Amino acid sequence: MLPAGQTDELGAPPTKTKDASQNLPEPTNANEENINTEDGSKAEDNLNSELTILVNGETIQISEDFTGTHVQSKDEGHGVHIQKNGDIVILSGSGGKGKGCGGRLLINTKSGQITKSGPITEEVNASSSSATEDGSSTTEGAANSQVAYSGSFSGDHEVEIQGTKYVKARDIVLDATDTLTFRANKIIVAADEWTEDTGMKQTVVDTEIEEVTSQRTSEVKEDTSKQYDTRASKNIVGTGNISQKIQGDLSVLVAGLMDLQVQGGMPKGIPLIKNRSAGLNIGINGPKSAGSLQIEAKDLVKIHSTGSSFEAIANENVSLFASDDVDIQGMMNTNVLATDGKVTVKGQRVKLETTGGDIEVEAKTDFKVTALKIYLN
Repeated sequence: MLPAGQTDELGAPPTKTKDASQNLPEPTNANEENINTEDGSKAEDNLNSELTILVNGETIQISEDFTGTHVQSKDEGHGVHIQKNGDIVILSGSGGKGKGCGGRLLINTKSGQITKSGPITEEVNASSSSATEDGSSTTEGAANSQVAYSGSFSGDHEVEIQGTKYVKARDIVLDATDTLTFRANKIIVAADEWTEDTGMKQTVVDTEIEEVTSQRTSEVKEDTSKQYDTRASKNIVGTGNISQKIQGDLSVLVAGLMDLQVQGGMPKGIPLIKNRSAGLNIGINGPKSAGSLQIEAKDLVKIHSTGSSFEAIANENVSLFASDDVDIQGMMNTNVLATDGKVTVKGQRVKLETTGGDIEVEAKTDFKVTALKIYLN
């Protein structure tokens, strides 16, 4: 072995040290062979510390021992180690002589790389004092926000995985300057909060099923629903209440028929209408003509009460007008009463007729009959 400090030249005959296996202890019995139970090797294999120095420079050393061939720095020990078991170890150090900015592993291949390997395990730790960092960070105020792994690709980046890819992080950001596309047979999103901020959203689905377990609030400037299929329908089925509050006008156009049935039952939850004296309440509270109610039909207007009574009450005038006949009938009594005014019956001809009883005329003061001729029979 060369003395310390002496430099060997390239091509010089290598020097060898004494084989340490000569000092191995004798086996304790005939069956014992100093077997290592971990890797199956013999004890003399592990104790063979023969070292062959091929190149011994001032800072670099090329040597061989029982583990393999080593090209390493004499100061820090970093270098390339080719092991006999097939491993190739590339070890980067701190830069040597106390330089803390070194220790990087740089690979520059001008024609690209082709890599085939077995399983790969990486552990990458960020450091703000690293020469690749310069103190840069991804998020202000985060506990560990320095960049630990960064890559720049001038072309496409494709990854094909036969199994499952699992990405776990505190925050995940997908930033696409053009298009972000998701393709899958099924997409499942599980999140405590979902926020969308888009310029335009377009959705094309065959069937949509939505279940809102608590509350839904929608605020839009214009909402349009179009259904051109003759089989299309829109159904609202529920046991709760429906409330609509509109500041503007409400216009409903029905091309077919309209059927409104009010059952008058009590809802299972809290009732929305407090005054339940009537099954259907229509209130017109606008000023002047805007407070009127107008019902117009091209054929028949029919109000049928199957209960006890029908009332028409007005604070001022009640008018019934028809271009043809007006028929007022009552199965029992028919009363026409003007409490503070008079009752006027006027027509081209006026006929009073009973179907089987008498006609009684009673006046508190005068009874006056004026006619051109009076016929009494």
